[in-house]
Amino acid sequence: MSVPEITPPEPKQGGGCGTVLLLLIGLVLLLPGFCSLIFIGLSMGGSGGPRGFESLWLFTFLIAALGVTLIWQAVRRR
Repeated sequence: MSVPEITPPEPKQGGGCGTVLLLLIGLVLLLPGFCSLIFIGLSMGGSGGPRGFESLWLFTFLIAALGVTLIWQAVRRR
């Protein structure tokens, strides 16, 4: 009696649709942070810039951070 050969399982291939979807959503979520950076740069040319937008900028940067996380997950899953 011989020992049957055990073949190793094939590595999983990431789904193309899921990866593309995560990349697209991540790119869309980067837009608010990018626009905020442009607005901050344009508004700092005057006398200190407008006040009261700090919480809005923080919120948009958090959204952009979520976009970076989604892009990182999509690339890592691939």
